[in-house]
Amino acid sequence: MSRADESPALHDRTLLGPDRPVAVRAEGCWVWDRDGRRHLDATSGAFCVNLGYTRPDLVEAMTRAAELLPHARPSLFDNEEAEAYRSELLAAAGTPFSRVLLTSSGSEAVEAALKIALAYQRAVGEPNRTKIRSLAGHYHGATLGALAVTGWDERRRPWETRLGARLEGLPQEGDRCAAFIAETIPVAGLGVEIPSPGESALRRAACDRDGALWIADEVLTGFGRAGSLFAWERVAEASDADGGAVPDLVVFGKGAGAGFAPLAGVLISGRVADAIESSADARFAHHQTHGGNPIACAVGRAVLRALRDEGWFARARAMEAPLRAALLAGVAVLGSRVRAFGAMAAATWEPRGAGPPGHEAAQFVTLSRERGLVLHAATAVADAVCVAATPPFSFGEEELLELTRRVAEAAATTSRGT
Repeated sequence: MSRADESPALHDRTLLGPDRPVAVRAEGCWVWDRDGRRHLDATSGAFCVNLGYTRPDLVEAMTRAAELLPHARPSLFDNEEAEAYRSELLAAAGTPFSRVLLTSSGSEAVEAALKIALAYQRAVGEPNRTKIRSLAGHYHGATLGALAVTGWDERRRPWETRLGARLEGLPQEGDRCAAFIAETIPVAGLGVEIPSPGESALRRAACDRDGALWIADEVLTGFGRAGSLFAWERVAEASDADGGAVPDLVVFGKGAGAGFAPLAGVLISGRVADAIESSADARFAHHQTHGGNPIACAVGRAVLRALRDEGWFARARAMEAPLRAALLAGVAVLGSRVRAFGAMAAATWEPRGAGPPGHEAAQFVTLSRERGLVLHAATAVADAVCVAATPPFSFGEEELLELTRRVAEAAATTSRGT
């Protein structure tokens, strides 16, 4: 009998199958399971433990907030931690953002952003603008509304009959879209696909011509992962053509709470917030049980302080070349393409053997896990295999050497089809 057969949990489908290890503790970049095995976590948990495991300052922030006020129902109370976090996040994000809506997961934040876009269109006299456009391979969340705008077929396919058709590509003039949503840098499905110079400007111009809002999904790439608070800032910094290309809404999550607390939300530009708040016909409410939770916001404030004071943006940028080199050396046998941006790198290659879509990605994850290495792998667009490493920013020389060695071993076995 497998461990899953004894578990009361729903036997959900994962790349590892039902017999996932049971984690019991973690430190730095390492996780120990119940059987005493040590795993090198090269994915920062679910892409969120950006600052590493077991930081005392984050534990202290959680404890202090829990002792004072563990919960405040958002529809009845604001709370001081949420007030302070919104102000500090807006100060860090800068112009043109003037409002923050807080949720507890990236999927919920995407849903909220879509609702904000619809409310904005009602506020400016366009209530019939309800279409949302998105891009192939981009992932926006596990809930049905977020999946409806997701272009990653592997995640959409099981629910296609409920989701309906997805509108592909940038808004066209006269399209009358409510919004366009895209990951600034799609990682999980497309393997760190870096925008070409001028691409952000094209998104901005296309939305402006049609009257649609541009929603930048930064759930995975925010809070230092790209070497800046948000990836769209670094993309704009790198290209003169993109310098004035700023999204209307920025969806964030994951790294906002550093894996210590569920914290996510939407940054809202001033023009969008002003339109909604000045319209009697576009009243907007989006209250969720744990939106703006005091404990989560206390952690979020500590994360912002660490990013500001400890040099993590520079560290993430410095990781770009060694992470790329580690994956390139490790999977060269597969003839793969490797891309890196900040503290994220990914290899993609065409499947080498027989089997259904996703078989080789699942095999690679399993082979890596057998070697004590945690990686993300998926079947991307056109059934290419995508393997990504997005480690904590504290990933050092020892961890890079281990990553290179263990990826090479897994790749060699994959190439033999065993």
